[in-house]
Amino acid sequence: MTTLWIRHGSSLDGITRPHAHARPDTPLSARGAAQIAATAHTLRDRRVRPAIVLTSPHPRAATSAEILSALLGVPLAAPNPLYAEWRAPDCVLGKGPDEYPAEYQTWRSDRLRDPDSALAGGESLTALYKRAMAAATVLGPPVEENTSLIVSHRVLIGAVAAIAAGASCPQDVFQAARRFTLAPAGIWPDSGQLR
Repeated sequence: MTTLWIRHGSSLDGITRPHAHARPDTPLSARGAAQIAATAHTLRDRRVRPAIVLTSPHPRAATSAEILSALLGVPLAAPNPLYAEWRAPDCVLGKGPDEYPAEYQTWRSDRLRDPDSALAGGESLTALYKRAMAAATVLGPPVEENTSLIVSHRVLIGAVAAIAAGASCPQDVFQAARRFTLAPAGIWPDSGQLR
């Protein structure tokens, strides 16, 4: 089975506070909806017809998945928390680096030494690693066709990409995921055939 990962379109937080940790409930913006529609048209023009669209439960991803499903005319699975974004601690949601509290800055400098640690509301590096491993192998219900689309988030897609490239510990996966770049509504892996 072929799996294409698609980052959700631009969210409201992504436009108004681009350097902040996005809040889980931030909605897809009008710009994001247009980005996802363009991605759907690109997939259709390249004759990529997935059997199913899977999605994170966060509104920016779920709405992106609804648009893809409708424009491609394919089924949409129920949202799955397996595909959710890495959960940043509650103390930094909606905040940029200049607003991070001291407790977060301390944890942030220590998290690679203690990948099992997490702050309130947040996900440890080990938990992200385990979830990314599961997301990379559990694709949803069996399908007859051979392509699935998963609408998710930059850090989780980056973690899956790091695992696919051979990273094998939580620290390495997280570091690679943080550096991973994928434009809103971007596709991974993109072998160049989808441009």
